[in-house]
Amino acid sequence: MKKLLIASFAAAALCSCGGANYTITGHYELPPGDSVYLYASDNTVLAAGVVGADTTISLKGSVTTPEMVSLTDRYKTSAATIFLEPGKIRIETYAPNRGYIVSGTPLNDKYKAFNDAMAAFGEKLRKGSPGQTLQDILAEMNELYTRTINANLDNIFGVWVFNSYEFEQIKNDPGKIKARLAQFTPEMQAHPMLKRTQTQAVTPAQTAIGQPYTDLAMKNADNETVQLSSLVGPGRWVLLDFWATWCKPCMLEVPYLKRAYAAYHDKGFEIYGISLDSDPAKWKQVIGDEGMNWVNTIRKDAGLDPTAIYNISSIPSNFLISPEGKIVAKNLRHEHLEKKLAEVFQ
Repeated sequence: MKKLLIASFAAAALCSCGGANYTITGHYELPPGDSVYLYASDNTVLAAGVVGADTTISLKGSVTTPEMVSLTDRYKTSAATIFLEPGKIRIETYAPNRGYIVSGTPLNDKYKAFNDAMAAFGEKLRKGSPGQTLQDILAEMNELYTRTINANLDNIFGVWVFNSYEFEQIKNDPGKIKARLAQFTPEMQAHPMLKRTQTQAVTPAQTAIGQPYTDLAMKNADNETVQLSSLVGPGRWVLLDFWATWCKPCMLEVPYLKRAYAAYHDKGFEIYGISLDSDPAKWKQVIGDEGMNWVNTIRKDAGLDPTAIYNISSIPSNFLISPEGKIVAKNLRHEHLEKKLAEVFQ
């Protein structure tokens, strides 16, 4: 059985750092012989190797402090998010709507349990839950975010949950952000993952509510350039939506976007979606399968990075642009989008 072979330069780099040992074993869905890479958050390659004939991989090294890394191919498609920490980490094959399932160490087990819970909420949102309203389900989700963060204020898993979920809900409330950040341990407050969020929260952005939007020109699924400004104008309200197929919260938003688009498109509502996917084929498949019939574009190979222009720290993120070209609302999630549209189209 051919295992993943660690490149000598990576093994040497990992073993020389004096940290505790980790192993990553399991399966990775790539053709036999393809290369895979373990990327740090700064895109440094920590390790590289080759997938075996039965998709089995085996990777080992050492780590000084836990960090979030990605195991992926050279094109960074279908990436597996891993909390790299000492111990035996297990990665299971790709699951529809879940991505790779990682477990085996404390932080990765927490990550798996959280994703299991989020998947269950996704099913409730898609199929409904007897005796529960939509608001009941959303309230449960918010309780999960809060409970999970409160139990993990001393580790990067808690930071990740805050950055990925709770931060977007309080992004426009500096007081709440400051209070939440103060609850993390000093070590976590100094961590780069939380530092980036702190910077994002205090940076005066050109994307503040009341500011004029910045035009973008992105490629759609037919490789045609579509300008955001082509949608903005009299009688039109445009939702600029940043998302990705691999982003679970983004996919949970799709039913709400479809419902809002169906209800208000004929009245002048438009959506300009920007995907952060690196695999155009998968992106095209998802927008087709999900019936996302609005303007869809992709960041890959774009000249200027739209996430930098719009100060995006996490996804999903969106901006509602008025007919006058002003940003009037941000991060309208779940039912809040339809509530806002009902208000502006009354």
